[in-house]
Amino acid sequence: MKFKILYINDLHGRYEEFAKIASIIHKLKDINTLFFDAGDNVDLTGIETIGTNGKISSEMLNEVGCVARVLGHCEGFLGKEVIESICKSSNFPVVTCNIYDIKGKKLKGLEDYTIFTLGYLRILIIGVTVAYNEFYNLVNLLVKDPIAEVKRVISEVNRNDYDLVLVLSHLGFNLDQELAKTIENIDVIIGGHSHTAIDKNYSENGVIICQANHHGKCIGELMVTYDLKQKEIQSFQNRLIPVGNNIPNHKIKQLILRNYDIAQKRLARPLYLIERLLTHSFTEESELGNLLADGLKDFLNAELGIINSGVLNHSLEQPVVTKLVLHGICPSPLNPTLIELKGGDIISTLEQSLLPEYQMKDGTGRGFKGTWLGNVQVSSNVRIFYDPDEEPLSKIKTITIDGKLIKNDKWYKVATSNYLQRGMGYSALGKCRNEKYKAEMLENILMIYLKKKKFIRQATVKRFLQQVS
Repeated sequence: MKFKILYINDLHGRYEEFAKIASIIHKLKDINTLFFDAGDNVDLTGIETIGTNGKISSEMLNEVGCVARVLGHCEGFLGKEVIESICKSSNFPVVTCNIYDIKGKKLKGLEDYTIFTLGYLRILIIGVTVAYNEFYNLVNLLVKDPIAEVKRVISEVNRNDYDLVLVLSHLGFNLDQELAKTIENIDVIIGGHSHTAIDKNYSENGVIICQANHHGKCIGELMVTYDLKQKEIQSFQNRLIPVGNNIPNHKIKQLILRNYDIAQKRLARPLYLIERLLTHSFTEESELGNLLADGLKDFLNAELGIINSGVLNHSLEQPVVTKLVLHGICPSPLNPTLIELKGGDIISTLEQSLLPEYQMKDGTGRGFKGTWLGNVQVSSNVRIFYDPDEEPLSKIKTITIDGKLIKNDKWYKVATSNYLQRGMGYSALGKCRNEKYKAEMLENILMIYLKKKKFIRQATVKRFLQQVS
């Protein structure tokens, strides 16, 4: 028999592109077609995602007749409540065999596998996702070893109950190759996570591996000829279909608009009023960045706070604070992170932050949703005395922390983000040790500290002071 698999992965909330993908699905689909989503359909900070608890992704996949989806880390990092909301609102199985709650119990509605029957063909579909436990544990979830868990599922399902094994994987291309080499009986892997564009026939150890780029740029089409008597794949043909300028599906467009409206109304509910507005800048010290640095220091009980202004999009321009306002200012899904860092690396970072080529550097990196890297903002217990006319990387005269001169070889407890902790943009910050993450996001830090009058007033205190020779 012949059948067709259509698949996407790593949409990351590009729902306008999915409307075009839906049009392609409707053109290509017949009674022998299966459609799968290989994870990260949602975006961690998309208005439609956070305002609907992920239901928008389920509704879209329902509309195109999805057979099964696997959870990516973007779905997983949103926590148990959102995962269970996604499962409940899906008209098809959500399969991810290696996600548990922190006590090792299965989540409501989340399945290890499903068996889908297409004519006389029975397909065992197993879902598995990447094990970022340093972040999953923050939201009280546990992700077990993916290879061991896929092996467990295959050992638990009666071999007489299925003909073909398909793994929906959000592990990335390298781990998909390892799955294929390590586990017997897998026939097809539909993958995601690494954003790999496999635009040809590819197999590893006899296992077909597919992945369709990212951000809705493509939809994958895998044509399979299967011998029901021999119970084996005779041939296959894989291709990626560019989404391009395809006409968006009208129902999906309406679904997006409806969910966006729902999300906007929910997130626009007033939280509180603030006593004054706060400025923002990518190139100069500003009040909103100061407040965030102070908030991080206090929240993480650190010796100082360091944050790049690029995680903030603009000033706080209205006194009524809502989740929608906070999200517009700080959309990056970055975690407050406590690190230990040597004084010399703090100094070199602050020197770089005085230079336009760093301030206006492209901030691209994992979890960053802004535009420019921005300058570095510090907490109010830090004073940087500098001469703007000196040569680059030699502008700073002295730095004090709580009135004491910074020491090059001393390790300091620094409150920052997991973006800077990885050395993104300001590489010296990546030389840290003993990093500890918090489940909250930077947006939550703003929400907490904008309602504290002490921190509002403190935000106006200058930390960078010119000292001309």
